[in-house]
Amino acid sequence: MKKKFLVAASVAASLMGMGFAAPAQAAEAPVYFSRIQYDSPGKDTRSNASLNAEWFRLSNSTKKAIQLKGFTVRDASSHVYTFTAYVLNPGKSVVVRTGKGTNGKPAATDRYWGSGNYVWNNTGDTATLRSATGKVINTCKFKKGTATNC
Repeated sequence: MKKKFLVAASVAASLMGMGFAAPAQAAEAPVYFSRIQYDSPGKDTRSNASLNAEWFRLSNSTKKAIQLKGFTVRDASSHVYTFTAYVLNPGKSVVVRTGKGTNGKPAATDRYWGSGNYVWNNTGDTATLRSATGKVINTCKFKKGTATNC
C-alpha cells in the first residue's frame, strides 16, 4: 500500500510539473465526491421532488468504516450540510438529496439536506467536503455541461 501511494504521488507530482492537474482521487481521499447531480432533471419547479432530484454522493475509498458526524459539505456560496451520526462503511456510498425527506428512506443510504431551495448552481459550482475538525478532505469543481462524476 505504501509503495502504491508513493508511486501515485510521484506520478501526480510529475503530471503537475508538466502543467497537468492531478486527479482529485490521486491522493486517494478516504471519503470523496463520486457524483453530483447539480441540475435537477426537467423544469426547476422548486417542488420537493425536483429539489430531491439534485444530490451529491460521497464514497468511502478505504477498508474501514468512517464516522461522518460533524463532516460538512458546502458549495461556493456557503450553503452548508452537516452530517449527524452516520457511519460510511468500506467501499460504500451515501447520497444527500437537497430537499426534505426521512433519512434512510427510500434507501438506507439516503440523507436529506432539508433545503427549500436548490443548492448547486447549474452554471457551475464547487463542492467542498471538510472533516469534523474543518480539514478539507475533497473538492469537486464542475462547469455547466461537464460530467458530474468527480
